[in-house]
Amino acid sequence: MLIYFYLEYLRYSNVYKQVTSKLKQNPMKKYLILFLISITSYSYSQETFSFVSKVHPEKKYSLQMDVSSITETTINGKTTKSESISRVTRVTNTEKADKNGQFPAIMNFGGVIVTGAGKEVLSPLSKTIIKGLLSEDNKFDIDTIINPNLDQQTKNALKSAFKNLKPDIDFPQKPLKINDSFEYKIPMNIPINGEQIKAVITKTFTLKSVLNNIAEFTVSEIISLNMESKNVIASGNGNGVVEFNISENQIIKDKSHFIIDITIKKENINVRGLVTSDTEKLLRIQ
Repeated sequence: MLIYFYLEYLRYSNVYKQVTSKLKQNPMKKYLILFLISITSYSYSQETFSFVSKVHPEKKYSLQMDVSSITETTINGKTTKSESISRVTRVTNTEKADKNGQFPAIMNFGGVIVTGAGKEVLSPLSKTIIKGLLSEDNKFDIDTIINPNLDQQTKNALKSAFKNLKPDIDFPQKPLKINDSFEYKIPMNIPINGEQIKAVITKTFTLKSVLNNIAEFTVSEIISLNMESKNVIASGNGNGVVEFNISENQIIKDKSHFIIDITIKKENINVRGLVTSDTEKLLRIQ
């Protein structure tokens, strides 16, 4: 690495001209230096990066998630179309850690807005406050949920949903090099005309660059059927980009676009569902 930077320095100095002249007189030195450059460049390209998701004390995590989807349902040649847009905002503040590595945390939901069929609905989850103890391994021991609009059953469901703040992406334990890839599978249920279609999204993440501690991954997606059925056909694909802040141990951007095409043939009914979805999650850390 030192040889590489030294040569870069020579390139932009007057000394470079003198070195170039001498290299022309002695080709063997030229080939030797080129060889050393290739070795150092190769070593640099083999640098590895580890991706471990953690929540840190004394931080403020501001999340905004936007999801838009268009569903076209065709039944025996007649098509209906529906659109929905949702936005979730959430701020989590963490305090100083104790001797056990746990730290108090307060999660505040802003407006949880769902728009569809020309109407905008404010979810009961809006303005919910969740308090508890967090640890770096993303475990959230919740003791208080404040929202008069939620019944106890919903509060228990929230406790279960947020007991682990681990991100959706399960990064491999081994370090990655530039252009390395890994797969992650996500099961999902898709309601089509009263049927619950089980599908799986296989995401392939490829590390493209690391700059200023921000790693960028490109994402490709394949959607396939996750159930045995002679009457259902499902396919789809998508793409996206993910940014991971290595020093903060958090995904700060997750943007994706995908299309799912499902056909159901049952007796005299032929149903086709075409779902197009766009999702963007942005996390700001202070």
